[in-house]
Amino acid sequence: MSKIKYYAIKKGNGVTNKIVETWEECKVLVLGYPAIYKSFKTKDEAMKYLGLKVKEDKPDIEKEETIKKVKKRKGKNQKILKICLENELYEAFIKECQELDMSEDLIIKNMIKEWLC
Repeated sequence: MSKIKYYAIKKGNGVTNKIVETWEECKVLVLGYPAIYKSFKTKDEAMKYLGLKVKEDKPDIEKEETIKKVKKRKGKNQKILKICLENELYEAFIKECQELDMSEDLIIKNMIKEWLC
């Protein structure tokens, strides 16, 4: 049985500061490009390598913090999600977005894509 590795990609094909869990995912993003990447045994080590804040304790997500509804069509193949979060969780999320210099929409979209893959 193979051990899980975490591949931290500082710079790759269209990505920066990304962590993936398989070589198959990693090689698509790094081979043939002037990429900077490294493998690690733990996700925390990979996050430190990328200069990301390692989370000690994540707040529990409660029932109130659920997706409320699909609001409306944005485009032909797009929909808008509306969610409700507690203030503390929302503020921590916004702070992390700012530290990563990424938009909230992009982070949520990427998290959903990774979760579904």
